[in-house]
Amino acid sequence: MISAPAFYSLRHGVDDPACGFCQAFRAILFAMEHPGELVTVREYPSAPAVFNSAAAAACLTLLDDETPVWTDIDWRSPAIGWLQFGCGSSVVTEPCMAKFAIITRPAAMPALENFRVGRYEDCEKATTVVVQVDDILPRPDDRYCNIRGDKTAQLAFKRVPDNFGRQWQQLFSRYPLGIDIFIACDDVLVALPKTTARAFAQASRIEPVG
Repeated sequence: MISAPAFYSLRHGVDDPACGFCQAFRAILFAMEHPGELVTVREYPSAPAVFNSAAAAACLTLLDDETPVWTDIDWRSPAIGWLQFGCGSSVVTEPCMAKFAIITRPAAMPALENFRVGRYEDCEKATTVVVQVDDILPRPDDRYCNIRGDKTAQLAFKRVPDNFGRQWQQLFSRYPLGIDIFIACDDVLVALPKTTARAFAQASRIEPVG
């Protein structure tokens, strides 16, 4: 994976933890405002090993006791306790019950339509999905993978299902319903928010990589 610019950094366990969470939140907002752009979020050393740094930062920043989470992690894993007690969330058994989901095995992930897309009267109740991948491979001439101007972003996500891009595109017609997606690789986040889905679809191509 090519290196991403470290727009904001996050260090859990620094002298001022509140500042660390603030920086993480700002990094996530930056990613949402710049779909397809690589945003670096620094390590969270206290997270279970099953989570990469970027995914752990998203969990610790976005989860709370009002955010039920679904994950493909084995229920016997210590990571389940971390989500419950470290992040304060309840863990649910079905994707459609979750406001937040974290995928650690993308090749076997549920179809996107199985997650909450919200309702017109409360679109904010849709699921936010974090997908951990082994690699993100932008084309050499598309380092920032953004959608400004006439630039075409081309993203390749390692081990996502072959029809991942098509599934995501099928949700466009349901806007303002839909889901927000974060791709997490090591300490890098890429946001695919539903709010810019139409524009991003016209200016980008999402490809799986085996």
